[in-house]
Amino acid sequence: MRNFILLLSILSIFTSCQVKQDTLSQKNVEQTILAREHQWLDRWAAGDPLGFSEISADDVTYFDDVAAQTRIDGLEEMRSYLTSLVGKYPPHTYQIVDPKVQVYGDIAICTLRYHSSIGGEPGPPWKATDVYRLTNGEWHMVHAHWSLVK
Repeated sequence: MRNFILLLSILSIFTSCQVKQDTLSQKNVEQTILAREHQWLDRWAAGDPLGFSEISADDVTYFDDVAAQTRIDGLEEMRSYLTSLVGKYPPHTYQIVDPKVQVYGDIAICTLRYHSSIGGEPGPPWKATDVYRLTNGEWHMVHAHWSLVK
């Protein structure tokens, strides 16, 4: 009986440590994904849309309901699309509102709202879903869908 209680105690400690480690890992992934979002959105807000391509995987897909109403397939097509946007969106400030990152192994889904303003005037609000895949220790965007909030 004493050995049984000792074994249960050890298992309890191990399980508790594993839950804490999983929670820490989840927080690390969330922070990493949000940092990746800011990495490309900072460039977008500065008037450089090509930052999006630097965090994207080779097989990225993309939709929006303004310019890219048909699916964009692959990094080269994405770069071509982003290049067509250079100079069309002025520098602005932005805020990510209510971000949520859900992690499923080597896949993470980030949902958020994007609020921008130019010279103090609010721009149209957006909602987004960005999907990331962990490859060789680095998170890359594999799909994005951005829509105007109606």
